[in-house]
Amino acid sequence: MTTHQLYNWKQYLSDDDYEYLIQFVENIKNNIPNDKMIILHGKERTGKSTLINNIMTYLGDELCDTFMYPCDVICLENIKKLGFCIEIDKFFKSKKENNAIINMIKYKQSLLTDIINLEKVNNKVLEHSKIIKMEHVF
Repeated sequence: MTTHQLYNWKQYLSDDDYEYLIQFVENIKNNIPNDKMIILHGKERTGKSTLINNIMTYLGDELCDTFMYPCDVICLENIKKLGFCIEIDKFFKSKKENNAIINMIKYKQSLLTDIINLEKVNNKVLEHSKIIKMEHVF
C-alpha cells in the first residue's frame, strides 16, 4: 500500500480533519466536487502555509490558483479546480465578496484558505466551511 504524499500531516491533525483533508484533495484530483470550503485555522507557525504549499505541489499548477478577490476570479473567468483564497478576513463586512465566496462553494468550486482569527470570517461563509484546526507549533 502506498502512502499518500500528504501523510506526514496526519500526526498534526485530528483523525477526522486529516481524513476530510485527504478526501477533499483527492476529490479535486479526480474531478469530484466538494461541498465546503476548508479553512485552516491556527496561530502563527502552525504549518498552515506549508500545508497549502504541499497541497499545491501535490495537485500541480494546472489545478490550483491563488487569489485575493473572489469577484475578480469570477469576472476574469480564471477559475481552476482549487482556489486558495488569501486574506479572507478582509471581507468580513463585504457582502459582495462574501456572496461571491458562498456562490463559488454552492457551485462546487473547491476553495481553501488559512486564518489566524476565525472570528474575522463572515458567519455565512463559516456555514459553508469545514474548519481544520492547526494546533502544533513548529
